[in-house]
Amino acid sequence: MKVKESGTISPPATQDEKRKYKALYKGLHLVFTNKFEDAETHFSKYAKNVDTLSPSMRAAHLVLKGFVKFFRAISTWGKGAIDKALEVIWEAEALAGTDHADPLAAKLVQAHAFLQGAFLQLLQKRFAKAAWNIRSSWKCFQGAMVDLEEFKGSAEVKLEHTASAKLGVGAFNLILSFLPPFVITVTKVMGFSADRTLGLKLLREAYASNRLMSPIAGQVLLTYLTTISSMLAEQTEALRDEAAKVLEEILTRHPNGVFLLWTKTALLRSCKRHEEAIKIAKVAETVCKETPALALMSVWQAGWCNMLLANWTETNKCFLRILNSDQKATKDGVPAFYCYVAGLAAVNSGEVKKGEELLRRVAKEAKNLDVPHEQYANRKAQIVLRALPKISKKKNKVEKTGSTLCFQCQAYLHLIQLIVEWNFVKYIPEKASKQMKTDMDNWYGKRLELNWGDKEMAWYFLFIAHLTFYSSNDHKTALEHSCKAVAYAKRSKVSNSTLMAQCYFFLSNLYLSQDPPDFERAQKKCTRAREKCAGDLAKRMSFLIHALKSRIAKLRKESKESKNKSETKKEESGGYVSGAVGMVGSAMAWGWGAITGEEEDDSDDAVKDKDLEKMPKNDQ
Repeated sequence: MKVKESGTISPPATQDEKRKYKALYKGLHLVFTNKFEDAETHFSKYAKNVDTLSPSMRAAHLVLKGFVKFFRAISTWGKGAIDKALEVIWEAEALAGTDHADPLAAKLVQAHAFLQGAFLQLLQKRFAKAAWNIRSSWKCFQGAMVDLEEFKGSAEVKLEHTASAKLGVGAFNLILSFLPPFVITVTKVMGFSADRTLGLKLLREAYASNRLMSPIAGQVLLTYLTTISSMLAEQTEALRDEAAKVLEEILTRHPNGVFLLWTKTALLRSCKRHEEAIKIAKVAETVCKETPALALMSVWQAGWCNMLLANWTETNKCFLRILNSDQKATKDGVPAFYCYVAGLAAVNSGEVKKGEELLRRVAKEAKNLDVPHEQYANRKAQIVLRALPKISKKKNKVEKTGSTLCFQCQAYLHLIQLIVEWNFVKYIPEKASKQMKTDMDNWYGKRLELNWGDKEMAWYFLFIAHLTFYSSNDHKTALEHSCKAVAYAKRSKVSNSTLMAQCYFFLSNLYLSQDPPDFERAQKKCTRAREKCAGDLAKRMSFLIHALKSRIAKLRKESKESKNKSETKKEESGGYVSGAVGMVGSAMAWGWGAITGEEEDDSDDAVKDKDLEKMPKNDQ
């Protein structure tokens, strides 16, 4: 769907119209400068102004009030906060529906209300209601598009409405484009659009309009540029430069906005500038004292940055602060996960007893096991704790198992697993990468003393493969390590697990990033990753696998188009060069197969069982 610009000349805005919009601008500025209580008071005041404001204008204030509560809700995960936000949002939608004098403004307000409400209902897992409201939002935006073509009001108001429509339609296209292909096909049949390119174009236009919705459009755009594009492996230097430019512009207008600073830490993290990111996170925490739950989002970012710097003491401090806070972010968030990470970090910083206490506390904190983070933390904490020294009696024999050293090793391995599973290895800077490589090699050297099994061996080779690839871009060695990781994982008898999925996922990325890309093997490994994906992180992993699958299809299409153009030119010049290129390509494909030990049929038996080190069986 396209937003069409009318060719008619609209009259200038009246003083009354300018005054009414000025109030909206003022309220939104309060939001983006962290004055959330003042913003809510401001929006509430104008929402009650029956004498001078139309129902749609009053509803617009309510929608923006809902926007404040919306961000508070998603930052705390609190059921109460979500319910309050929904109350305001549905009140705005109902009020806008009474404005028969200005149907365009009413439709836009309702469209944004339905969209915000749907997102919050998704957090509540009320999927049927969320789907219905997404459909309602889309229909309102469609109606607004039609009305915009015939709009006869002032030019200023039309620009406001156009920016609002572009924000909504752009966000729709962008978000829906992340869904699996079969879901996108269904949404298109239902009349939705899932065009990522169009979505980004409209968001950029809405941001550049410098209208009321400009900072919101900028924040949505920044979320993609700094976070989502990184998760989807689409982030480029150009996107990071664009994000830096947009951030600088919005921060100039709205200094120290906590959402903007939080986004900036994500950008700095993706650039491996973790020390700067930690400083920005501290600024965000300081300027957001009014809403401590939002401030804790910055502590979360700082915790991850310290982890990627291998600064375990500071990692422990950050996650402990979140855990021990009395704010909603911990009570309704993922306290078991905070406790788990803090415990692992404590052990690795040398505070073994403190780490043990925190890991034992995880089970008590895991009150909502419906949340994947909590399931993951509870399961992993029990595995680490089993490595502690204990004495047991079996058939009148006293058996001693585990040791403090085994416990420390498991704590280190599980921190490394956490970084791999969150797909953050690529953000580890060179100095920390070397330190982690040394630490892992030291543990590997003690593998027999530590009673390592096939799982530990698989995680070791998988992590070393990641470090090798991201630090030196050494495909050959990374592939060798990855194939060993697959072999050990297969021998460990975990047919469906995060470990198996991670092994195939990384192999797929390696085949896709080599020169030239091996699309067939990349696709096959991606499919295997999806088949093996299971456990508490299955949804998160499935999203990454879907993104990888889409990237393979896109790059394969581009490669094919480029090859067709190249062959056409070569045929015109004689055609013999094409045959030579084909021979070189075949030789290179054979070369990669030889490097990994794989045959042309892409067999997974690249590393034979007889070539693996025999490891003792354990229950880790």
